[in-house]
Amino acid sequence: MSTIKKGVLLLIAIVLLSISVYADNFDVEFEAVDNAITFGQLAEFKLTVTNNLNTKETFKVKTLDYPLWEITTEPLLNPIQFSVEPNKKREITLFLNPLHISNYGVFDVSVIIEMVSKKEKVTNPVRVNLVSPEAGTYVETVIATISMDDQVDPTKDITIKISLNNQNIIEYPKLLITLESKLIQEEVQESLGKKGKKTITLTKRISPQTLPQEDTLIVKVISNNKTLDTKVKKIEVIEKKELSKHENVKNGFLKVENDITLNNIGNVRYTDSIKLESSFIQTLFTSSKPKGKFIKEEGQRYLVVPLDIPPGESTVVTITKNYITLLVIVLLLAVIIILYYILRSPLTIKKAAANIGYKEGGVSELKVVLIVVNRSKNKLREIEVIDRIPNIADIEKGLTIGTLHPSKILKHEKKGTIIKWIVDELDAGDERVITYKIKSHLSILGEFSLTQAIAKFTFQGKEVITHSNSLGISK
Repeated sequence: MSTIKKGVLLLIAIVLLSISVYADNFDVEFEAVDNAITFGQLAEFKLTVTNNLNTKETFKVKTLDYPLWEITTEPLLNPIQFSVEPNKKREITLFLNPLHISNYGVFDVSVIIEMVSKKEKVTNPVRVNLVSPEAGTYVETVIATISMDDQVDPTKDITIKISLNNQNIIEYPKLLITLESKLIQEEVQESLGKKGKKTITLTKRISPQTLPQEDTLIVKVISNNKTLDTKVKKIEVIEKKELSKHENVKNGFLKVENDITLNNIGNVRYTDSIKLESSFIQTLFTSSKPKGKFIKEEGQRYLVVPLDIPPGESTVVTITKNYITLLVIVLLLAVIIILYYILRSPLTIKKAAANIGYKEGGVSELKVVLIVVNRSKNKLREIEVIDRIPNIADIEKGLTIGTLHPSKILKHEKKGTIIKWIVDELDAGDERVITYKIKSHLSILGEFSLTQAIAKFTFQGKEVITHSNSLGISK
């Protein structure tokens, strides 16, 4: 036992480390009070922080080596945070606890001191000697190495390789390898020969809906309840956006419904849209639930439906192509066409101008042509055709008035000259051309109009009146 005490005292007697680090706004100094410890003990350091500013500042202390090492204080501060007066210094005692260290040796633990207001940090390594309480005891050494991806896809298998290296001349018939993290828990029993090496390959799966997060995997090698080695691996579950799709098409009378079931098999909320190919014609008869909108990209039309699906849940998008509307439109058009042919006048009359004469920069005379056509399948009789000439012009005297002589010509003070013709009969499909020539009193500059001609007749016991087009004349 005296040998043990001498060994421990010898290690404690190592010259106490005194390390000073300087930043722009504050200084840090570490002094090792007791940095030679064994398992179950705490290493003790005195931390001195000097505030070089003229304002009271707050400082934080932490380590990136957690969970291998833990920093504590007495009394307990969580988090470790304290204030330092302007241009003053403050001492605080820190304890370092080897949480997951399984082998003896010298360790440099990184301690970070941060000035909160300035976000200014200083990283200082403090050395801890982890020694065996029994001098001369044979130290078993089995080294484990973790090999796996730093980023984990929750929708895929996770492959973990653990390499074991036995540096002893001891044979281990039963080694226990444990894996612990928030997401992975596993125990494996293996044998390892003298100076032997072995690689264990494990395949794990986690829930596809595992949220993106950071995790720490701790691997321990244990023999007879004694931890021979501990290794730590930082991993990150990445964001995964993925949908599975299933379609169910239902055909009805002039109607097609496509129920698209979308399942969010990723680990984050799916807030994108589903884009389905369409066409201009389909936009007239296609609708969706939830309601989407049609867009055009690079000449192609698409129906875009917005989605909002939490991880692990599903939604149904229903695309409906309803051709009943098309049928209704076709039927309405057919009815309109039929009614048009039923109700339209059996007679048409068209008014045109020919042989326009010009004098002194304006229109002086022209020939008016009336074309009367029987477009029905019946003979028409006693057709009365009436046309009107404005007061600025007269029928030319001394000339033949067209192919059919008027039955009556009346002069009206306001309405002008009224001309009437009687067409005794007109067979189905026949036409009759009526022409007459008018001459203006003076040359007409600009544009003037000739009013519509009308035709009156009796068809199937009813009086029918048909109008021609009006006629605009200009130079």
